[in-house]
Amino acid sequence: MLFYLAPMEGITGYIVRNAYAHYFPYIDKYFTPFIPAAKKMSKKIKRDLAAENNEQIRLVPQLIGNRADEFLMMIRQLEDLGFTSVNLNFGCPSGTVVSKRKGAGFLADPKELEMLLEEVLEKSPLAVSVKTRVGIKDPDEWEALCGVYVKFPLEELIIHPRLQNDYYSGTPRMETFARALEQIHVPLCYNGDICSVEDYKKVTAAFPAIDRIMIGRGLLENPGLVGEIKGNPPADKARLRAFHDEILEGCLDTFRAEKDVVFHLKEIWFYLTKSFPDREKYLKLIRKCQSLQEYKLIVQQIFS
Repeated sequence: MLFYLAPMEGITGYIVRNAYAHYFPYIDKYFTPFIPAAKKMSKKIKRDLAAENNEQIRLVPQLIGNRADEFLMMIRQLEDLGFTSVNLNFGCPSGTVVSKRKGAGFLADPKELEMLLEEVLEKSPLAVSVKTRVGIKDPDEWEALCGVYVKFPLEELIIHPRLQNDYYSGTPRMETFARALEQIHVPLCYNGDICSVEDYKKVTAAFPAIDRIMIGRGLLENPGLVGEIKGNPPADKARLRAFHDEILEGCLDTFRAEKDVVFHLKEIWFYLTKSFPDREKYLKLIRKCQSLQEYKLIVQQIFS
């Protein structure tokens, strides 16, 4: 089984990816938080993609947009940086993204999706994969979308079997993923609600044919989850502390203002506190803290 770390905006940048590679080296492929398909990359994006910041990991840039020409302009820049594959995001359910007809919002018009993929696949110098949802409002939308995806030699298709308006609530639509396995013959990757070894076993029992899994929230809540799936013991506090401290040091080296360091780490702790007793107590303290000194005292309390 191949394991992928899902891209999460504002969280899974190179600092966090490297901490996983150093302390939980079980992830086969990492995807960048989505990069806008535009004419030029920002300095922040270039830093996140830089080879020297991603030395021990297999990294795939993920692009978001709604125009083939803009995707292709960014793909050519990625080729110049040495990348061999790219992922197109048609799965982000965020309202602000969808309102711009990007992410899952682009799924509203399967014909337009087909035209875009046809041009990108024809002209891209890189292998192309797609991350998708199964529709906007109705699971029956999948049939038309599936009819599009089946036409193209994608490197792989990563399916989060929820609708856009499901966001992350409710149960993934497993029957829709089962239909996808029957209809599509490029490699399929399952993504959605794997937060424990038991969740993994349920998914792989339901779909024994799959050979790749993408995990997002589950790996942020429990960085050692893939290790546990592979038969290793749960991560102890010492390893979690070392993982955290590397992220902290990376943030201190990257961000100029202490408030930016604290803000970034607050986002990570929203998930990571689930690995500790008294989660709500510590999450409340971290949310309220305003200074790096106060933050460090709370972290010491958590790990002690």
